[in-house]
Amino acid sequence: MSDTPSQAPGWYYAQGDPPGTQRYWDGSSWQGGPQPVAGAGGAAGGAGAMKAENGDRFVAFLIDVGIIIAAYIVMLILIAIASAISDTLGGILSLIAGLAYLGYYIYNYIYLQGTTGQTIGKKMRNIKLVDKTTGQPLGMLMVFVRGLVSAIFAIPCYLDHWWILVDENNQRLSDNVLGNHVIPA
Repeated sequence: MSDTPSQAPGWYYAQGDPPGTQRYWDGSSWQGGPQPVAGAGGAAGGAGAMKAENGDRFVAFLIDVGIIIAAYIVMLILIAIASAISDTLGGILSLIAGLAYLGYYIYNYIYLQGTTGQTIGKKMRNIKLVDKTTGQPLGMLMVFVRGLVSAIFAIPCYLDHWWILVDENNQRLSDNVLGNHVIPA
């Protein structure tokens, strides 16, 4: 394929990119960087794309949640000590703990994942969340929407998170609905 294909938008090999990679052609210019191709004819963001393994996704989840749990345990101990000194001091520390959790959530799940496609856990497992069409990170608004849709689908028995076990591309139900994809970084 030439440097400027006269084809419909889609995933193509771009001259000068490493062999075994493709980029997204939007109809007038290349979008994003080269993405690895999984098998013959698969596109980085398409149906035949590489997919993150369930084990990597689970460990990334454990890392992200583990940070929260560790901080929560430390804060509970500090709040208990502060409450023994003064109920007001314990209340203030509880408020600070709540704000710290909210700050961590916004930073890790909204900012980092929205701008880079990776939470702290995903970065450590070398996987990322991208848009199926462009192969680019979703952006902070769409990551927030993903969280809302995931919460709705999680209501019946945490269905959204269990869905990756039956999905052929190891994707959550919310990722399928919103057109997202978790791939090796």
